[in-house]
Amino acid sequence: MTLNVINMGKCINKKWIIRDISFDVKDGECLAILGPSGCGKSTTLRLIAGLDKANQGKIYINGLDVTNLSPVDRQVGMVFQSYALFPHLDVSSNLSLGLKIRGVSLEDQTKKITSILSIMQLDHLSDRLPSELSGGQRQRVALARALLRDAHVYLLDEPMSNLDAQLRETLRPELRKLVLNREQPVLYVTHDQQEAMAMADRIAILKDGYIEQIGTPEELYKKPGSIFVANFIGRPQINMLPISNGVIKAIRPEHIYIDNQGFPCKLVHKEWLGINQLFFLDTAIGPIRMICESSVSLPQEINISWDEKNVHEFNANSGKRCI
Repeated sequence: MTLNVINMGKCINKKWIIRDISFDVKDGECLAILGPSGCGKSTTLRLIAGLDKANQGKIYINGLDVTNLSPVDRQVGMVFQSYALFPHLDVSSNLSLGLKIRGVSLEDQTKKITSILSIMQLDHLSDRLPSELSGGQRQRVALARALLRDAHVYLLDEPMSNLDAQLRETLRPELRKLVLNREQPVLYVTHDQQEAMAMADRIAILKDGYIEQIGTPEELYKKPGSIFVANFIGRPQINMLPISNGVIKAIRPEHIYIDNQGFPCKLVHKEWLGINQLFFLDTAIGPIRMICESSVSLPQEINISWDEKNVHEFNANSGKRCI
């Protein structure tokens, strides 16, 4: 199974929401669409699902041109951020309805539903109505329903947005195992970079309706293609240094170190991160963030430095990477 999107675009009231979007997702691969609110992430998913019609471009699922097909004929399994559950049906009935429509035997329905309820930690809620569930529980039911569909492509729109941090961490490996044990491509929309880097094989960074860069999490972190990507990927945020000769230099907090021969700075604030500490420093070239081990204790005034090999350089006019 493959998903191929070629020069896809959507225009509303003469404004392009997304434009010239192109990417491929191969079988068993998870591609995350990551970007700030309003960049076109959910619109991209809705166009592929057929819920909205593209104004330009082509969409192929497993080699078939589905650009003008109805949603039901595209064979996609989609999880909506808004759940879209039937309010009068309990959890088991919400999950079994699609299986019944597709003619799955009662015995297989029971096996599939029992398995997915266990994976999604919903075993004890099978007879509850959606109104009797928390937001996170409803999100898990919606996710379970999509994964029960024998789809050619899975489209996940912020599937864990309503879960607490601990449950997200618990479900990530289970969801990855469940999804990647299948042959279908997965498109995973999120605004959470940590989630994207944990779940996806590759990430497409969207900015203002265009793809800014596509790459593995490691590629995006170690070699961001623009100032936007460098700022967006990585927490704590990368340090941007002053412009020099039309070039903006940037250095990540973990690459800053204490050096008695370096330039002076003052400690303004620190945050405890567990295994590490984040120090906020005031310097002559602006504020600098530095990560140190939790055991490090700093005086109010220190000297810092970094290796030039760890510096990222960007064109000050275009914002694009220099090398």
